Amino acid sequence: MDKISLDKEIILDATEEVIRRFGPDKANISDVAKSLKVSHAAIYRYYNGKTALWNAVTERWLARLHAPYNHILNEDMPADVKLYHLLENFAEAKRLSAINDPEMFAHYIKLAHSSMEVIEKVKEDGINKIEKVIRQGIAEGIFFTESSPQVAKSVYLATSVFIHPDSFADPDRKKNIDSVVNLLLSGLKNSNK
Repeated sequence: MDKISLDKEIILDATEEVIRRFGPDKANISDVAKSLKVSHAAIYRYYNGKTALWNAVTERWLARLHAPYNHILNEDMPADVKLYHLLENFAEAKRLSAINDPEMFAHYIKLAHSSMEVIEKVKEDGINKIEKVIRQGIAEGIFFTESSPQVAKSVYLATSVFIHPDSFADPDRKKNIDSVVNLLLSGLKNSNK
């Protein structure tokens, strides 16, 4: 592969494939370079080391995983229904990725322990999406709250337990998600605060 055809997307594609092939513990930049038939240094022209490359591949993978959230946000439906769908999707996206793409999910978990920058971006994005729906609900007269940023953070924290791998095998998981989300929605709809 000549230098002209090498770009960040090609490197990220190759990195994902290397992680899937070797697993997150054994994959390295040399494997990525070898798969692209370029030198190790060619990768460093685009990414300043393994951490930067691993962060970039995880951010892109998470962006694809979270793409359906934007569809939910743009749907024409009342805020309470939209928030239910959004929170349910938050919970299920990680579980399904652990089943359907276990190597990349394992890479995500490994990165979560070492790179708070990527994880904080994901958390902030989730809170912002929740806040957008809460503001919609306030405008519709469905939700009653004076601090949508703090409430959005609380809703995110209350449901984040369901994105943890320990929750995936719980036989009551779906019932628990429904229960927590319905409790949160009831609280948001309570005008007697």
